[in-house]
Amino acid sequence: MGSYKTLSSSLNWPSGLGDQGTVTLVTSVGLGANDGTVLIPHFLTSAHEQKLPAILVSFTQTYNHYLHIMRKMGMAKTKFKFVNALATTMVGQKEGGLESLPLVTRPDYTLRRGEWSGFFQWLSDQTTIAATATATGAAAGAAEVEQGGVVLVVDGLCSLVDLGMDISEAVWFMDCCRRILGSKGRIVVGVLLDEFTEDLVRELVRKSHYYFGFTALVSGSSRDISGQVTVVPGQLYCQLQNLHNNSGGSGREFKPLVLHYCVSDTNVQFFSPGQSHIVL
Repeated sequence: MGSYKTLSSSLNWPSGLGDQGTVTLVTSVGLGANDGTVLIPHFLTSAHEQKLPAILVSFTQTYNHYLHIMRKMGMAKTKFKFVNALATTMVGQKEGGLESLPLVTRPDYTLRRGEWSGFFQWLSDQTTIAATATATGAAAGAAEVEQGGVVLVVDGLCSLVDLGMDISEAVWFMDCCRRILGSKGRIVVGVLLDEFTEDLVRELVRKSHYYFGFTALVSGSSRDISGQVTVVPGQLYCQLQNLHNNSGGSGREFKPLVLHYCVSDTNVQFFSPGQSHIVL
């Protein structure tokens, strides 16, 4: 976790998460396995440490894939609910296949193609449960309970576009999730950026507060550096900051930054350009 704490410190995110009610967009360009998905363990574990319910919706991988990564990184105790959205991107999948999985690897919810309303109701129920738990903890005097809602991580939203779905439907899906989570929830959405998804990314940037762009170095990756991440405020953050300034108030300052990172089999290290991860 030391590497992620370095990232959180650089971002001025003491909890490892953005502010309540925000959307964080993570894009990746030409990185293969060393892409922005390295942040998924960070957001899930940060939510767990803050005693916030976390939900991972994946359009690209099964639960076992993420569980394997979390175990290798020493984060096996992190608890989160898993939504298998692969059914949304699969045509002609066999019914009952997911139900035959062992309980420990069975998804908490299966999002099937076109069945958005059922998922939205389930997500709304999780938000209600989280709000009730927070109220109960506050009434019991649990000072460590954050007055926050659900942390929703969506991996591979661009898969919908790859299947020929309209960009507006993918954006609508995120808009609905944001409305359901409300002002206390947080959303993190990860997409691959290429010539087929650039219009989707452009729309998502307009609806995001924070933007993480993972790219390969011009010189290519090496044993010590896997790539570079550029973090800048999203369009919604800039709009909110302007509102704060015009009203005479001030929000938490978020400064753009550029970091290099190195991915190993069991860890991820973030560090300033020109600095080696070996000395961290």
